[in-house]
Amino acid sequence: MSLCHRGPDPAGPHGLPFHPELVDALLARSTDADRPGPVDPVDPVGLPPVVETAAGWGALGVPPGSPIVLAMPNGLRMLHHYFAALLAGLVPMPVSAATPALRVRTLAARFGAAAVMGQRADPGRLGGGHLTSLAGVPALLRRPPDPAGYPAGYPPGTTLLLTSGTSGPFSACLHPVASLVRNARRHAESVGLRAGDSILVSLPLHYSFALVAQAMAALVTGGRLILSGPPFTPAGYLARLTEHRVTSSSLTPPLTRLLLAGTDRLPRGLRMLTVGGDASRPAEVAALLARHRWLELYLTYGLTEAGPRVSTLAAHAEPARRHASVGAPLRGVSAALRATPGTGDGAGELLVRTDTAMLRRVGMSAGDGPADRNLVAPGVLATGDLFRIDEDGYLFFQSRISDFVVLGGEKVCLAAVRRFVQDQPGVVSCATRVGAGDGGTTHYDLDVTVTGDPGAAGRQLHAAMGGFLLAAERPRSVRVEHVDALTTHK
Repeated sequence: MSLCHRGPDPAGPHGLPFHPELVDALLARSTDADRPGPVDPVDPVGLPPVVETAAGWGALGVPPGSPIVLAMPNGLRMLHHYFAALLAGLVPMPVSAATPALRVRTLAARFGAAAVMGQRADPGRLGGGHLTSLAGVPALLRRPPDPAGYPAGYPPGTTLLLTSGTSGPFSACLHPVASLVRNARRHAESVGLRAGDSILVSLPLHYSFALVAQAMAALVTGGRLILSGPPFTPAGYLARLTEHRVTSSSLTPPLTRLLLAGTDRLPRGLRMLTVGGDASRPAEVAALLARHRWLELYLTYGLTEAGPRVSTLAAHAEPARRHASVGAPLRGVSAALRATPGTGDGAGELLVRTDTAMLRRVGMSAGDGPADRNLVAPGVLATGDLFRIDEDGYLFFQSRISDFVVLGGEKVCLAAVRRFVQDQPGVVSCATRVGAGDGGTTHYDLDVTVTGDPGAAGRQLHAAMGGFLLAAERPRSVRVEHVDALTTHK
């Protein structure tokens, strides 16, 4: 019997679009690339059937609909517990295993989590609770093992995915898992992912890009996962590709810049690479294709609120004039522009209509603004991104709407500042942070990562900005770090 479902989603427990056997099969054929020590040939995964772990939640008295914080590193164990929580009717919320205890405690309190799983599940640091263990992972129960002691939860069959950027660190999107799996299937179709592919996951699984476009895509296509990192290093990445005969991988543009900064080539066994999470520069797209003429290169665009992937460009099959594009919308997705004052040049805010949009945003406090400001209509999202759409329906990213700030009476486009900085020699990534000072004045700071000496790069960068930016356009401060300090982003 084939485990690759291409028709309607099969009905599982709590309306999930998969059965437990499908999850066990995915874990059994996948590999923990970073797992230390020898692997047991009889039980290579080292985990019980996922239904047993799901039943364990019921034995602990945690009722369906309860949120569960999963503070676990990339690996088969993290995926096992994510799917087990879903099968138990719980609502998992993956977060970075490196999240400080205070932030985990705040997240758990804000979202009404019934439990926290991971090595940081410490009662002393997380405000108390009952510490137990489930399938080899510490679990801190934050309420008494009595359903009456737990807060009202969310619909079973849903999950919480953290957002970032303007939404702040404590905002999450509530998604039906069925729509995430549907989005994974559409993304897999758009990039040609197929059964038998070996998919390297080096991006964090607590971000929607890796969780949906890689892990869930492998679930529905029959692919095999190779779970690794972060942190990311070019040498480690290339070694994983070769060692595990990887055929499919996904990176962010800052990580592709790290690869291009060196002279090494990707192994020829890598059939396809998808790049998303940020805008790619056309020159870098051309450089990747020139260095790897056999490679299928796909540029993608998405946002967590959309479930998450929205569009794909098969860059290897398109003329160079489209290398600045993120392609056309996926099957079942449509896009339009909303007029935005002061943009001009045919640009406008991108509106996305999709049946994989979030149900709602949760976790925001009263000072964060309207919780569902992105949902302008059922299934229609205002992305907050400025785009152009050409006559053939291809999407061209321009900037974030929030990239326009007024500094000293001058309207400054932070996207233009970032583009200028990123074009300087040795710069891998650049981020801007906007803040307010005394009297309501606005300022911004720059965080830059470089491949060379940060001191020398900082001096060169200050000189370049001084010769290019107006006084009102210059940042309040510039923090320059060596590329070894780079962390991956959604």
